Amino acid sequence: MFVSISIILVSLMCIANAQSSNKFEATLGCLQYNTNHGYKHTHPYYPTSQFRHVNVTFDGIKVFRMGVLGHNDGHIRLSPTMFPYDNTEMNEIVLSGWGNTKTVVRRYTRTSPEEQISEIVLKEQSSIGMLSYFQPFMFTMAVHPGGLVQLTRDEDSAPFLEFSDRKLSEKYIGFCNWDVPLVFFYDCPLEVDQRTCDGIVFSK
Repeated sequence: MFVSISIILVSLMCIANAQSSNKFEATLGCLQYNTNHGYKHTHPYYPTSQFRHVNVTFDGIKVFRMGVLGHNDGHIRLSPTMFPYDNTEMNEIVLSGWGNTKTVVRRYTRTSPEEQISEIVLKEQSSIGMLSYFQPFMFTMAVHPGGLVQLTRDEDSAPFLEFSDRKLSEKYIGFCNWDVPLVFFYDCPLEVDQRTCDGIVFSK
């Protein structure tokens, strides 16, 4: 009798999730980018087409999982190109900026690592105390055809942030900080749903 390796792995993850209170285990399998360079640094942009862990649904929704560790201003940049400095129109999600008080989504045209023009705020909402130095804030980002984007925290079933932009491109993703050091986790394995752990069936 042979048991599926994937079933064994899921079982082990379920057991670990049930027994562990170490919040950093949520970053297992993620890639990591550390930065204290500030907002105007030439941060790298990563091609999402090379990510190992992306779920694409039958209707074309792309789901990425990522996270941020730090006190405030987790900037996530979505770009159509790896070097978005030649009048590139792109998007930026500021997770709990302004002293860890509010989250803002904007579209702008970037002309260099230091400058952007034509900024439009697409979304602004309160997020007081959302980020922390002591545990990573892990979430999924679902990008729908047509530009709807939903960010959902690992522990939740409903998005904590939604916005739409038909011009959005998720071909490349970059991360940056503002005034405090941050650690970003990206290309993370999609979280095992704890609700499925009670009914695992082993097959031959």
